[in-house]
Amino acid sequence: MAIIDSISKVMGKASYTKPLKKLGNAFAKNPEKALGNAVVTSIILKDGIGCLMYVTQSLNNKRIPDEKRKFVAALDLTNGGLMILAQIAMFLAMRKYSGPLFKKVYNKSFGKLARFENIERFRMNAAKAEKAIAKRLGIEKIYDKLEKDGIDLFKFILDTSAATIIGKRVIVPLIATPFAKKVEKWMGKDANQNGEANSTTTPEPSMQGTKLDVTSTQSDSTNLLDKYKQNA
Repeated sequence: MAIIDSISKVMGKASYTKPLKKLGNAFAKNPEKALGNAVVTSIILKDGIGCLMYVTQSLNNKRIPDEKRKFVAALDLTNGGLMILAQIAMFLAMRKYSGPLFKKVYNKSFGKLARFENIERFRMNAAKAEKAIAKRLGIEKIYDKLEKDGIDLFKFILDTSAATIIGKRVIVPLIATPFAKKVEKWMGKDANQNGEANSTTTPEPSMQGTKLDVTSTQSDSTNLLDKYKQNA
């Protein structure tokens, strides 16, 4: 119980800090917008930390030849950076157009004509039971809240899906692959120049009797280590 009490005290004090107060006000003012921003921000932070870990691992991976580590790390960094940028771009783009898109998709339910017909139909049905019901219920307010809730749900699903699915899984692979090929060619030229400059030096004992086989980037394997194998 002591641990739970300590955590409760820390969380209680943290809730009075300015950042959390500001975050709470944002959720109270516009829950859909605040929730969407929080979800995408958490995903971007996760991808950023993952990218840093991949780059660090590639730079210190002894199974990758020394002259290729920077290139593999550059690929990891490029892929991670593109994922973050694509998700931010898609999220902001859909945030702008998801509202009007909702109007088009659900025009028969929330369009001007549909709004008028639905409200009048509800008023007529309420009037049959009691004329004061329609006035007490505030039909227009109920209808507006129903439309707002629908838009909020539609925008949250569409905006986050566009960022995580279209941006991360569709756009990034299309951009990263051609970009990686250009980086590979540039790295290949640089490696050739360094090889010619060091052609007179004696190879290190660990590299004697071995042959570096650089496989094509068109391989179906997603493991970067498979591209750099040493065959006896």
